[in-house]
Amino acid sequence: MTEIQNPILPGFTPDPSILRVGEDYYIATLTFHWNPGIQVYHSKDLANWELIAHPLADVPEVDLRGTMTPGGIWAPDLSYDNQTKLFWMTYSKMNNQDGRMFDADNYTMSAKSILGPWSKPVYLNSIGFDPSLFHDDDGRKWVVTLEWETRLGYQHPGAIVLEEFDPKQGKLIGDPVRITRGGTDRGAQEAPHLYKHDGYYYLMTAEGGTGYGHAVVLQRSKNIAGPYESDPQNPIITLTPYYYYRRNDPDAGRPDLYNPDAPLQKAGHGSLVSTQTGEWYVAHLSARPLPGLHSILGRETSLQKMVWTDDGWLRMADGSNLAKASTPGMTGVELEHAQRPFTLIDDFGKSTLDLHWLTPYGRPNKDWLTFQDQGLRMRGRQSFFSRMDVSLMATAVTGFHETVTTKLKFKPIHFSQSAGLVLYYDNHNWLFERLSYDERNDQTVLDVVQAKDGERTELEPIKIPVASSAAELRVTTDDAQAQFSWRENINAKWAPVGKPVDISYLSDEDIDGFTGLMVGIGAWDAYRRESYADFGWFTTETQG
Repeated sequence: MTEIQNPILPGFTPDPSILRVGEDYYIATLTFHWNPGIQVYHSKDLANWELIAHPLADVPEVDLRGTMTPGGIWAPDLSYDNQTKLFWMTYSKMNNQDGRMFDADNYTMSAKSILGPWSKPVYLNSIGFDPSLFHDDDGRKWVVTLEWETRLGYQHPGAIVLEEFDPKQGKLIGDPVRITRGGTDRGAQEAPHLYKHDGYYYLMTAEGGTGYGHAVVLQRSKNIAGPYESDPQNPIITLTPYYYYRRNDPDAGRPDLYNPDAPLQKAGHGSLVSTQTGEWYVAHLSARPLPGLHSILGRETSLQKMVWTDDGWLRMADGSNLAKASTPGMTGVELEHAQRPFTLIDDFGKSTLDLHWLTPYGRPNKDWLTFQDQGLRMRGRQSFFSRMDVSLMATAVTGFHETVTTKLKFKPIHFSQSAGLVLYYDNHNWLFERLSYDERNDQTVLDVVQAKDGERTELEPIKIPVASSAAELRVTTDDAQAQFSWRENINAKWAPVGKPVDISYLSDEDIDGFTGLMVGIGAWDAYRRESYADFGWFTTETQG
């Protein structure tokens, strides 16, 4: 039997929804304020995954500009209707979280192929977030959603509600039914998914907040509308395998619940799948914080093998409920190849972007991105502090020891023009190794600019002259440190740009977010929006 190493999707890949159709496995994960909003991965062996689709990439109804951290697209649910042979994608668009109002709109859409084209999104409700769609044996379809509670004196965050969906009418019908306020006393219930097995409806939820108290919880009922009974050994997957009471506690992080003996932290938000071999797995989010509780890689996707007990409850295959760093693979299914670190090598030689590239807030388009004979041309727009029209594209940092390089040609003529290599969490927190303009000496120069909690700092007072206005830029991460370096041509030695920088602040705990560290290329121009940066190539190499 093979062994699958966790996380199966390293780096920023939270809130997984797993699905099998035949012998093909799919996982949908979200990207919050990053376009395309949802990413879909494919696997044959549950260990090796390939990014294959962006279901929301061409949906004009999805506009993430102006989205606050961590707003945007939340908790995609991927399902398949065996009767109509349609894939369904159900998701939330979080528009606002101020005042704890959580103004979300929920949608679903369908497609004959996982690769699309997808139908126009159908509006469901705005009752809360994390909707998922269940296809019952009789052809009826049901949506379960967290009903977000805003009233004083009521249990927060709310109840899971059940509503029927009529695909012909394209809307929910009937009144919502509250079916549970939690299967444990951990509080912060969310992420409901319905399944059917041996005559029972099983409701899988996340409880304990999406931080260090996170858990996968199971309840069941003979009737889809309940009442639902809780698994007597809940939670079924967690990093905190003991009882605690935190109902009505709005804190999602809960760092006091960190478990130093747990191989994976923040284990929760599970999704269940059965295999063609008759086995069962739960995909769930997880994290690997550095000392000091800095999860710079964000929330990742892991996998645990499960078994059914004689009395109809799910257990991890090893009999415990503590999330593990590895799990047994499917019986009789060999891995296609050994699990390898992610590497992106892009010479921009195609007419379309690699699927691993994401853009914050706005979509990539020819107004600011064009392909040239020698690479990619990027027109500078608003600064990286903006949440609107930002010329930046990035990919997730997937390891604690990663080297990223790019080749850049850029000749600025005004001090407000910049282009280069960026480590980016959100519009208030980033590091930018850039070429810019020194007006006093009329020359292109290189330095590093930092954004921290919205404050801008030029880290090195001395600007490095770049006579040719062309350079290769590099950043190397080593746990919570990043070293920027550069060279003017391929025959030169790499020279450091300043001292190593502490990047621990680019983490969920420090920013109170739920995304992850990204690395990419970008440009801004507050002069006349006319400058262009030409990028020859971009590579990442992960050592672990």
